[in-house]
Amino acid sequence: MAAVAAVLLPGCRREDPQPASGETLTFGVRFLSGYADAVPDSSADAAVGAVSACRFEEGTLREILPGAASSEPGLYTFGAARAAGELRFVANGAELLASGTLQTGMTLDEFLDVVLPVGQLTADGLLMEGRLALDAETVGICDVALRRSVARVDLWTPDRGVRVHALTLRGMADRGYAFGRGMAETAPEAAATEFSRDYGEHPLENGREALLYLCEQSDARIEAEVLVEIDGVWHRLRAQLPATIGRNRLYTLRVQGLGTSASLTVTAGEWEAGGTADSELRPGAVIDAAASEIPADMRLNAACDTLYIPHTPGECRLVLRAEAGSELVVGGRVDRVSVVPTTLTRGLEPVAEVAIRTQLRMPGTVTEYMTLDLLRDGVATGRVVLCFAANPVRLEGSLRFDDDGVCDYGRYVEGELGRLTLPAGRTLRLEFDGGESSWMKLVSDGDAWRLLGGWRPNDPTATGRVQEGTIVISDADGGHAERYVVRRRNWGLPVVRIGDTWWCKYNLRGDATRFEDQITAADDPAAAGELADYLASCDDAELLRLLGDQYQGGKTQGLPLRHNGEAFYYEGMASSGGNFGTLDPASMAPEGYRVPGYDDYAFLAGSENFNLGGVGERTYANMSGEKLTVRILERRATFLGHDYGPVALYEFRYGGEAWVLCGLGHQWNTAPGNISGMMLLLATWGSGSKTWVMEGYAQAAKPGQNWLKYVANNTTKTRTLRCVKTPVEYEYE
Repeated sequence: MAAVAAVLLPGCRREDPQPASGETLTFGVRFLSGYADAVPDSSADAAVGAVSACRFEEGTLREILPGAASSEPGLYTFGAARAAGELRFVANGAELLASGTLQTGMTLDEFLDVVLPVGQLTADGLLMEGRLALDAETVGICDVALRRSVARVDLWTPDRGVRVHALTLRGMADRGYAFGRGMAETAPEAAATEFSRDYGEHPLENGREALLYLCEQSDARIEAEVLVEIDGVWHRLRAQLPATIGRNRLYTLRVQGLGTSASLTVTAGEWEAGGTADSELRPGAVIDAAASEIPADMRLNAACDTLYIPHTPGECRLVLRAEAGSELVVGGRVDRVSVVPTTLTRGLEPVAEVAIRTQLRMPGTVTEYMTLDLLRDGVATGRVVLCFAANPVRLEGSLRFDDDGVCDYGRYVEGELGRLTLPAGRTLRLEFDGGESSWMKLVSDGDAWRLLGGWRPNDPTATGRVQEGTIVISDADGGHAERYVVRRRNWGLPVVRIGDTWWCKYNLRGDATRFEDQITAADDPAAAGELADYLASCDDAELLRLLGDQYQGGKTQGLPLRHNGEAFYYEGMASSGGNFGTLDPASMAPEGYRVPGYDDYAFLAGSENFNLGGVGERTYANMSGEKLTVRILERRATFLGHDYGPVALYEFRYGGEAWVLCGLGHQWNTAPGNISGMMLLLATWGSGSKTWVMEGYAQAAKPGQNWLKYVANNTTKTRTLRCVKTPVEYEYE
């Protein structure tokens, strides 16, 4: 083997002498990504993929040596014809090498003049470079530091309540030199470009993210502009990036707010191996690890200026080295975290001490940061960053936990509440206390768990009471358990199943979306008997209550029956309404229910113009050939002290179940008295022009004439609103 010596880093191990003439020189290089004292890292910004070495001798590229990766991470083997000259390593440059841009015979100056668009500098991972001298003095495996050919720009909002909605960067060079030439320079052929990001409905708050990569450039005029919201006050902030953008540097756009004011600052620092440089690497910002009390589950970085804190509860004591007269300022705020600073002197050396206590961070939280700034005479002399890890349980859906680990919906919810993805080694289960029903269920879906909220038909306990269940996340043996509570209000309307449809027993009244205004399962007056018989015999006031209100499309407030001394009318009726046929069918019903569609009513009819007959009972076939029995009853009603006239009750029986259709007649315009008392226009979804109608007639006027029809009607006419249950994935007992 031949001799090799590191230019950037020492560390070659002496092994074999120069090989005999004609043999291939084989040697190993262990690459470190980032900067000179970096350590190998597997993250995207530090990952080292394919590596080749360009061997220059007397200023000319003599050969391009592909590196062979070994089983040891970061270690590559190369074979060269001679142990002479200098190696220029090119990492993550497969596209560059495949393009033929680098050719043997080119000069070193031509090599250093290679200019690439930013996209090509990052096409195969981040293009990196390193150097190594070959001679006959030293041999063995050498450590070589790789430096990225680009810089990175991050956006950081350390304060809660400061929301970045949009960001623009202008004036960046669109291409730059692939390899370092000493001082940062702008390539002559570079043109100015622009970068924009709109966060839409998910503004960046109390978080950090990488925005883009920049090539090196000098005399730059790069302007950053951000649109920020703080407590409803909007700001447009601008700041200039440094005139010189260096490769392997990290530039952080820091957006902060105090009260309703906001600021945008730009800081530059080294880009640590593998990702975000969490501190700005100011001199003097150092944690004294020996004097501090840091538990094993917290990690201090190599520079001793960033502490990584897990999501689990814990506490630590940090001692920071400080200059005499320094002031410690805590920046930022993270929920469920206490940071209490004190100042003391250890011997003759002044230090700052900080006590940190963390509580469990909830699933769905993001990585958050706080800073410990050292100031002397108002000038920053150092900074330590505290990085609080996100809970590793990934959360999707409407499930959100407060600081006490509680998700309280405060209303009735059902269906998929959320999806939870657990880290390796953790398990998930549900617990219900005090005889509570298992109203939630976990369903495995690949790597995730779906949390379903269920529904129980005719639940007598669905009074609006609070239902509670607990999600328990633990190790496989039950250890290290985390407990999260989920609550909802349990509501339900009384229902009857006819075919595949759960029909509500009563028409809606009041606010169509509020359970509190409806006849609920808990207060169903005919829960134990036949509803048709109850309606035929109850007093008129009770009948009016149970027949519900009338509605116009898009208006959730019901129109109650009124009498002005001369005629009946529906209070609040407008000259026009929305179209039930095209509205969201769930928008005019309580949570979990909807306006019926064509098929729901069609199951009850033998055709779209079907005579059910008059008072009495008979069996018939619907449009699908299914046998149903209908019983029609009639009674005369007095409402609000005035004779309303006959009211018909239609009892449909199928599969051992009985369901009753009834209601008040519709009003066709706003003039009092224009009500068809036995003509029930039934709110129907799915058609812009047609609706189902029960065209009823009194037995005395037109015997045997009660028609269920699907016909055109305008949107002014009021409707009877009887909803159906939206299908639910999980029904519980």
